[in-house]
Amino acid sequence: MKRILFFSFIIGILLVTAVPTHADSTSPYTTWAIGPAGWLVMTQDAYTPYDEIDLDISGAEDMFITDDGVIYVADTGNGRIVKLNANYEVDTIYGEEELSAPSGLFVDEEGTIFVTDARQDMIYIFDAAGNVVNSFGRPDEPLFGQNRQFLPRKIAVDARENLYIISEGSVNGIVQMNTNGDFIGYFGANTASMSLKMILQRTFLTEEQLDQFIKNEAASPSNLTIDEQSLVFTVTAGTNDWESIRRYTVSGKNIYPEIWGSTSFRDIDVSQDGLVLAVDADGFLVEYDLNGRMLFLFGAKDTGNQRLGTLTNPTAVERHGEFIYVLDKDKNALVVYETTAFAREVHEGVRLYIDGYYREAQPYFEDILNQNGSLIMAYQGIADAHFKAGNYPTALANYRYAEDRSGYSQAYWELRNQVLQQYLSQVFLGLIGVSLVFQVGKRVERRYRWFDPIRDWFHRLKQIKLIDDFLFMFRFIKQPADSFYYIKKDLRGSLGFALLIYVAVIVIRILSLYVTGFVFNPFSSVSYIPIEYEITITLGLILLWNAANYLISTISDGEGRVRDVVIGTAYSLFPYLLIALPVALISNVLTLNEIFLHDFTLNLMWVWVGIMLFIMVKEIHNYSFSETVRNVLLTLFTMGLFVLTGYILYVLFTQLFDFVSAILQEVRLRG
Repeated sequence: MKRILFFSFIIGILLVTAVPTHADSTSPYTTWAIGPAGWLVMTQDAYTPYDEIDLDISGAEDMFITDDGVIYVADTGNGRIVKLNANYEVDTIYGEEELSAPSGLFVDEEGTIFVTDARQDMIYIFDAAGNVVNSFGRPDEPLFGQNRQFLPRKIAVDARENLYIISEGSVNGIVQMNTNGDFIGYFGANTASMSLKMILQRTFLTEEQLDQFIKNEAASPSNLTIDEQSLVFTVTAGTNDWESIRRYTVSGKNIYPEIWGSTSFRDIDVSQDGLVLAVDADGFLVEYDLNGRMLFLFGAKDTGNQRLGTLTNPTAVERHGEFIYVLDKDKNALVVYETTAFAREVHEGVRLYIDGYYREAQPYFEDILNQNGSLIMAYQGIADAHFKAGNYPTALANYRYAEDRSGYSQAYWELRNQVLQQYLSQVFLGLIGVSLVFQVGKRVERRYRWFDPIRDWFHRLKQIKLIDDFLFMFRFIKQPADSFYYIKKDLRGSLGFALLIYVAVIVIRILSLYVTGFVFNPFSSVSYIPIEYEITITLGLILLWNAANYLISTISDGEGRVRDVVIGTAYSLFPYLLIALPVALISNVLTLNEIFLHDFTLNLMWVWVGIMLFIMVKEIHNYSFSETVRNVLLTLFTMGLFVLTGYILYVLFTQLFDFVSAILQEVRLRG
């Protein structure tokens, strides 16, 4: 699912920046939200372009808006901090003599201005009147690191006047200092991911060889902000998009899940209502709620048309009231967006939902669905409201629409408890009654032999080859080794029935996906099931195993024929035929509380299949235990080689086809 979300996000970005069609003719972009299966869906405009204000600045890198709406801009190109008046004109200038290239800016409630200077690698603190209160550079404390550089680029300050500084290239995290310039420690370091290739390199290569490779270090945060609770939010450019935004506790632990993100976020802002907003270098903005769930994606790159609302090189984003302000470095301007009535309704519903007022938020979400029925977040809010009210059947339906398996499981657990409490005694009485009837009927049948004609008919039925092959499968439960011996000696089993088993495996694979309960189903809707893909994979694995195993056995003194391998492999899949579909059906009455039973049964099934295949190889080819292990490993390796060869051939023929197509097109154009 994560891979699907990732590709859908990339598609969404391309559509945002490339598709000229949009929901509102006044907007140069389309607004998107998360819909079914995690795909982006078009929605009403959340923000519309309001104004583009040219400023008397040059190459500005940062901006800050106070609670009362005063705008401060880090005028990087002119080496100063400017304060704008109500007409967006320069009202006050700070640090014109001290600053060289201010790149980060923060203003506290008392009007104290904190600035990072990228050219001097210094921190400057100005009071509200513009006087320098303090300035300092690299910390002297040994804890900072003897060889660590101090390259301050962005800054934020919490209520205790602790400074959080983004130092370019700092893999240890955010540099934390006080207003005196004393180093407090590192905070919120990113973690580096390890690929399989890196793990193998570290396992087998020497230290000298590893020194020749680029060190695997975590990406340094590129910007940050602090919310009303003094919790730090960061964006990291160049990392995985689902890890690009992080929210840290006071202890420095990231509490954000994997979210929709971008590898080129420039800035982040958190409003007093808990709305998180990030701006990307490609000109789009992404809004999240406080839990990291994406609400809207909108915006577009200015490709030269200079349409209102498009961005060229955004460097900072701030929210004040109903307006979003984006600082564009290349335009030397503020691009302003206004909140629409639709977005205000979403925000109010989300605010109530985050605060735990599910029932109060329900009318907002219902009205949102009336305007756009594809928004997953609205179904989530409605489902939680019904769950809290004890209306579990309605909650189940909405959790399914919201594709929330955890919520669905909890609601079903409550509903199942109600049903069990109401009917459990009747069920037990019924089972006891059925048991008594069965025992009495069994004794009566022994005396009067009423079922003898049926037994005779069944005995004659076993004489049919197809029926005998079917019943032969159940012999593998107790005597698998002897059963494979019978196959090898042509005493039991047939090639035709083996092919029927393979067909049954494919059918059961598809059916199990359709009938598996929502909680355990990898697909949130049956319409998402890729039938062709599942058939291809299942059939491909069967063909690869049979071909690889026979080829390996022919060069390693195996006695089995092609017929023996095909039939033996088919009968080895009997545990899958026996267990897969019943488990899929039973999963409809299970919850996540019983996930152990579900997963354990499936794992046991696959272990059983593996044991059957192992015994098949041993008996069909008359191998010893060690020879069987060797054959199985070589078979798996050969299957991998087949796949790799097929992929290489596919790439080569694709390139050849493209080359020939290009030549033919060139011939047509010249002709």
